[in-house]
Amino acid sequence: MAPLLGTVLAFVLGGLGLLHLIWAAGLSFPFPNEQSLARSVVGRRGITRLPSHASVALLGVLLLGGGAAAVIMGHFEDAFPPLKYLLVPVGLFLSGVFFIRAVVGVLPAFERAAPEQPYLTLNRRLYSPLCFLIGLAFLALTFSLPNWSWRLAQVFG
Repeated sequence: MAPLLGTVLAFVLGGLGLLHLIWAAGLSFPFPNEQSLARSVVGRRGITRLPSHASVALLGVLLLGGGAAAVIMGHFEDAFPPLKYLLVPVGLFLSGVFFIRAVVGVLPAFERAAPEQPYLTLNRRLYSPLCFLIGLAFLALTFSLPNWSWRLAQVFG
């Protein structure tokens, strides 16, 4: 199960990372213009442009890194002996990041800060549930690692 889950998670995160890099390059795909893109993926009140291209590119690179972590956790944990002890903390960290984004995304205070449509609807129906599923997938990958509890004890003493 872990190899398939790692592959699927890598494709999802890789696709999201590439999409962010496309946006950082100045394209608004699949939206008609930058204002529509900003209102759909950022949603802050009165937004007309994306945040800096560097911040969008950084998020894209981080998502690609998460995809690489998913592939390593799902397929190649034994192929990278120096990384073996980092996989459990990295998996738990990434799981926590996506769980936090999922929960914060549906809090009323967050929704008041990002009320633009269609972002609000997309966040409720797609972004937050997807983040929750990604968090679950990283948790499952972490728990599928051999001797994960022993590795966690080695890292945190």
